[in-house]
Amino acid sequence: MIRNSVIRESVIRESVVREGMIRETVLALALMLPLQVLAAEPSAVPSIPAPVAVAVVPVQKVATLPPMKFLSSLAGDEVFTVLKADPALSALDKELAGSPLSLIVTHTVRPTAGGTAAGLLSAVLSGSTLGIIPVVTNDRLVIRYEVLLNGKTVTTYSFERTATRAQNLWTMGTQGDDGLGKAGLEWLKTTAVEVAAKLPHDPAMLAVRDEIDFYFPPAPAKAVAGGATK
Repeated sequence: MIRNSVIRESVIRESVVREGMIRETVLALALMLPLQVLAAEPSAVPSIPAPVAVAVVPVQKVATLPPMKFLSSLAGDEVFTVLKADPALSALDKELAGSPLSLIVTHTVRPTAGGTAAGLLSAVLSGSTLGIIPVVTNDRLVIRYEVLLNGKTVTTYSFERTATRAQNLWTMGTQGDDGLGKAGLEWLKTTAVEVAAKLPHDPAMLAVRDEIDFYFPPAPAKAVAGGATK
């Protein structure tokens, strides 16, 4: 009996010790678990890229010029088309009667010193051979763009070109290029492009535009459905 009691007490003691160890282990795991979660959190957070600075380029507003009447003594349709294609000259018009502003394109053609002699000789030879030998000319062409306000000059632009041409006696003046030739006509268009680029920034033209806007303010834009204006 005494031996059984001793065995029973030993078993009970071992059970109590084992339960205590289990509780301590569970408690230790419970305390360590938050630390492991906190240690793992930084790696789980997605990295946010730093903001990238974007350079903002200011948009320059195109200075729209007032309506102007257009006149040209040379290749008027071609020059007019090039000029009017520029937004600043969208109000340019061939039929703007009574406009105080006018853009006039004039030209002068003068033979060079050597071109006069060569032209006379080639003309004689071409006539004597019934046009077999072409007429050779060497001319100096000057193009002048002039803006007038009530007949007074506001600003001018001039361009000059010297070129030698060989033309058939029977087709001179019938090619629809006003005697300029293909190369001369293309050169004339480049002068119109240059004038269209310079006029909106010409101080004299800007002064005229500001004065006209002061006495005749432009009409405000009208609101339409959807918040747009026209």
